[in-house]
Amino acid sequence: MKNIKKIFVSGIAFLILSLTANAQKGTLKFDLNYNYSLPVSGFKSDIIKDNSPRGARGSILYSFTDKLSAGIESGYQDYYQKYPRALYSTGKTEQVSAVLTNSIQTTPLLIKAKYSLLNGAAIKPYVSLAAGANMIDFKQYFGEFGSSETSFGFIGEGGLGVMIPFGKTKSSGIDIGATYDYAPYNKHGYNDLNSVNLRAGIYFPLH
Repeated sequence: MKNIKKIFVSGIAFLILSLTANAQKGTLKFDLNYNYSLPVSGFKSDIIKDNSPRGARGSILYSFTDKLSAGIESGYQDYYQKYPRALYSTGKTEQVSAVLTNSIQTTPLLIKAKYSLLNGAAIKPYVSLAAGANMIDFKQYFGEFGSSETSFGFIGEGGLGVMIPFGKTKSSGIDIGATYDYAPYNKHGYNDLNSVNLRAGIYFPLH
């Protein structure tokens, strides 16, 4: 499984380098955002109730027109939840009295498209869509005893935001937005890792 993780991370690095090498000057932008994640749906009710302030997302997008850009996005999010001592089911007929701790780290790799809603405006609202693979590290502990598993799943993302340029060239600026991540997770009786994410960061051209 460690080899699979290395291959996944190496694939992210290869895609970033490929885009950078083949882009023309002034048409490629790097976007780096702090990501605050709020679990929703079954993720919140069954696995993680607390929000996660431990995350970041980065993207490299090629501008095909003034409105449309596309490329890749990746990131990392760390979720942690400790539940008080109670009786928990560990099988169809088994229960254990323990403190339950869930720890989940997600590393998505997505193909992303961003579309600006206003042409030529100084402040540019936009919509975005992305889809790809999600690497999931799930650790679960009943007291001192636990298990760890790494798996891969689909992730889809829809977002809204605004780009606020600064400087004379207006090629860099602030990016503020929110996304909804749809992430199925059909393991251990759980259904999903869906979340709403609030983001803020900067963007700048890669020359």
